[in-house]
Amino acid sequence: MNRMRYLIALTTAVLASFPLSAMAGSWKDINQLSVLVQATGTEIVQSNCEGSNLGYYEYNHDKEIDRMTLCIDKLNMKDNNAVWETLAHESTHVAQSCLNDYVFEAKYSPRIFRTIRAEAPHYARILESYASDDKLTEAEAFYMELRPPIEVKKMIIDACGITSERIDSFKED
Repeated sequence: MNRMRYLIALTTAVLASFPLSAMAGSWKDINQLSVLVQATGTEIVQSNCEGSNLGYYEYNHDKEIDRMTLCIDKLNMKDNNAVWETLAHESTHVAQSCLNDYVFEAKYSPRIFRTIRAEAPHYARILESYASDDKLTEAEAFYMELRPPIEVKKMIIDACGITSERIDSFKED
């Protein structure tokens, strides 16, 4: 039993020593997630942006706006890690919009905040500046930046009910 605990601890330590970018998406993951986002009906645009945002998501049903913007004047579009993190973050907002709710059940909120504090303390500091109404929305998005690409893609598929037919019809357009 002690040997098993030792192996688990060793494995955890080794995995924790990998840089966060080891989980970042490849260009293939970026392309796949982009297709999934667009299959929801969300337009992805690249534009110069005001402020310091690397990207943002806008949804307004009445004005027929459903757009993710990648801020090419702030975001290094040649850095797959930076592009993946921004795309994963904004894709979480797309998933939240599909659900008209948070992605995760409330019981997972403490885990999300713990993970952010442990794995990305700079995100925890950023979250402190958000109004309480927006804090969990943004925490979920920061959390998903830290997750493996397969989890991010599964999140948007599940939240937005994306089927292979929707993906195929999007690709044909």
